[in-house]
Amino acid sequence: MLEEITHTTLSRQLKTLEKEGLIIRTEPPRVEYRLSEVGEKFKSVLSVLKIWGDEYILYLNKTKK
Repeated sequence: MLEEITHTTLSRQLKTLEKEGLIIRTEPPRVEYRLSEVGEKFKSVLSVLKIWGDEYILYLNKTKK
């Protein structure tokens, strides 16, 4: 189930990630974000979490039947 996020919440979270050095904000002509060097190193952790999450969703779907 996807939940919507408000503009205010997204903005607050992006500012926090930038402050913590995980993303880099660039602007003109429009605001864009990219992973910092530290953020890039975190991608492998996210990859493992995605695999676990996908497997857990399959598990939940099987146990509901």
